[in-house]
Amino acid sequence: MAKAKTGIYWLGTDLRLHDNGCLQRAAASVDHLLIVYCLDPGLFKPRRYQATRMGQQRYRFLAQSLDALNSALREYGQRVFVFYQHPLDILPALVDRYQPEYIFRSAHPAIDECQQWQQLQQRVERERAGRTSDERLYAKRIQWLTLENSTLFNAEDIEQLFQIEFNEENRSTAGSFPASFSKFRRQIEGALSDSQLSITGAMDVNLSLPRQVAISPASYSEFDRYLLTDTQRLSSLNFGRGAVPESTEEGVNEFYGGEASALAHLGQYFSDAKAHHYKSVRNELSGWDNSTKFSAWLANGCLSPKLLLEALHAFERHNGRTDSSYWIFFELLWREYFYWYALYYRAGLFAFSGIEGRRPLTSFYSHRYSSWISGTTPYPLVNACMTELNTTGYLSNRGRQIVASCFVNELQLDWRYGAAWFEQQLIDYDVASNWGNWQYLAGVGADPRSAKSGPASGRHFDLQRQQRQYDPDGTYIKYWASRAADPLSQQDDAAIIPLDFVDAADWPIA
Repeated sequence: MAKAKTGIYWLGTDLRLHDNGCLQRAAASVDHLLIVYCLDPGLFKPRRYQATRMGQQRYRFLAQSLDALNSALREYGQRVFVFYQHPLDILPALVDRYQPEYIFRSAHPAIDECQQWQQLQQRVERERAGRTSDERLYAKRIQWLTLENSTLFNAEDIEQLFQIEFNEENRSTAGSFPASFSKFRRQIEGALSDSQLSITGAMDVNLSLPRQVAISPASYSEFDRYLLTDTQRLSSLNFGRGAVPESTEEGVNEFYGGEASALAHLGQYFSDAKAHHYKSVRNELSGWDNSTKFSAWLANGCLSPKLLLEALHAFERHNGRTDSSYWIFFELLWREYFYWYALYYRAGLFAFSGIEGRRPLTSFYSHRYSSWISGTTPYPLVNACMTELNTTGYLSNRGRQIVASCFVNELQLDWRYGAAWFEQQLIDYDVASNWGNWQYLAGVGADPRSAKSGPASGRHFDLQRQQRQYDPDGTYIKYWASRAADPLSQQDDAAIIPLDFVDAADWPIA
């Protein structure tokens, strides 16, 4: 009788059962499976750029998503073990305890996550090096499997289509990644039209998942102090201002983490004609139905982009295709573009000079940064947007562009500080889209209108024109001004708040 095989599935941005390649592969490969999520305590500690990596609103959505996945898995005799520990501290111990033949992980485009995966393999192999020959042989037998779980296309197809290599060492002899989204989109659409490229359908849920790894009392006591075993413990982490609160703000209570909520929203969105009006309303500053609102579930992996695309195509088959319904696919391609952009440029995604090596002209006035994040700038529309972001963890696409343009142009600050604040606050934070879009706005990324030499020059939005166009009667500004914690935010167009109170040396300006 063959020995039962064990696997560990390290969850990331793939918190769902449907269209989950790791679960499908595990079901075909192992008899027992340990499903783990590592919540790094470092995510909640201040780091460079004066922000943490995860704030209250973003964490609440994540905790809801993990709890929902755990509930869904229990129906199949499985569960999620959430460890409040750095993955490189807890995972080697789990490997040592349960001796898995397979370790599964969904592919990730960001350099930190890619390096963690490599470092885990190296640590496991290094710890085995000084042990018995059987243990060293076991370390070599582990199959480390990464599968694309959050994209429409796979890496091999993208490499072949664009004649590039995602291996950094070979980049000098490979082609170059498309310099703009327009070039990427045209080539993708052409390849789809000519059948050079295809999008595989979403996989069904496999109803016969591997059994849960038997947890012995000894190992349970060993790891219990790191376990967040239920919703209560997940939601009790302290952020310095108390436990994560439930939101009651308008437009936010609809955002609830988890696969079930994602699928419910998917069905509701395509149940009427909203997709046929999307393009005309997508730039509105507020309103639940004025954008698709899929981004938070996509970012956390509660919703597969392939399933979303299938729902869109089904809608178009029954209701016809329009420019507006096409624009939803257009936005999915933007998301796809930045995923492969991040994987290709690696550390360049976070570089001050961006992918072109052109340094923006900036200074750093700390009070300008503080006024931006607190919504007390001289610009009422910016303040309203920042109040909404800080209160709810969400902001419309138009609002994001407005506050980012202000940050880079009016305030002349280092764009990375703005990107880091968005990382902390957004419930739909996606590393590739967030940092790629900030580079785009700052003029150091994939913007075809940016100069290719000299100082970087990003996109500059006329704030008064934006206010006239998107909030002509001041409804949005008044709504969020009334909810601002800082009285300075409760201003109207006639109020004047000076941009600077002190000079660069912190001397008061008379």
